[in-house]
Amino acid sequence: MFNAESSPVTIHYRPHNRNTYITIKHNGEVSVRTPIKDEKRVRLILRERENWIRTKLRDIIHTESLIHTLGETIRFRGECIPVTQLPNLSEVLKKARNTVDIEKYYANFYKNEAILTLPSRVSHYARKMNLHPEEIRFKKMRRRWGSCSSTRIITFNIMMMQLSYEHIDYIIVHELAHLRHMNHSKEFHALVRTTLSNEKELRAALKRIRIG
Repeated sequence: MFNAESSPVTIHYRPHNRNTYITIKHNGEVSVRTPIKDEKRVRLILRERENWIRTKLRDIIHTESLIHTLGETIRFRGECIPVTQLPNLSEVLKKARNTVDIEKYYANFYKNEAILTLPSRVSHYARKMNLHPEEIRFKKMRRRWGSCSSTRIITFNIMMMQLSYEHIDYIIVHELAHLRHMNHSKEFHALVRTTLSNEKELRAALKRIRIG
């Protein structure tokens, strides 16, 4: 685990910078751009940000652990598992002729799982929050986990079936809250927090998870 005093760090001296900037790269490298020449002073800054750096490094490790090999493994319910553990998917993949086919079968699998799993969870939280959508829909989206229209139709991204149930529930509660607040105001987040007390942590974690 990262140690501010001894862990390897790449320091780039930038005399024209006004501040010191810390970057965590996808390979786990800690890079610092700073106008400070004294490495001891830079290490003091790193010590102040040590918890933040460790959190970022844990996120990278978690993300890497969820990277799947198309046709062999799949991200499902917060884990990366072999497709052989899912007989229905494994069987249909035998018909795939190329990566396009495989991606299509993955999407169909996620959609079927979403239709099977999500309505009951939506109903549970809708009753709890006393917020009921006119309709729920499921589709594959590239940039959003879900959406809520002014006509009270909630659409969920089928790719959310890659996530843990904790994150799935957050998305559901988030979209239901939009039935009352069509924004991301303090009142909106407070409403989500009344149902999920760790709303801030879940929201922050979800921002770091790539769709796809």
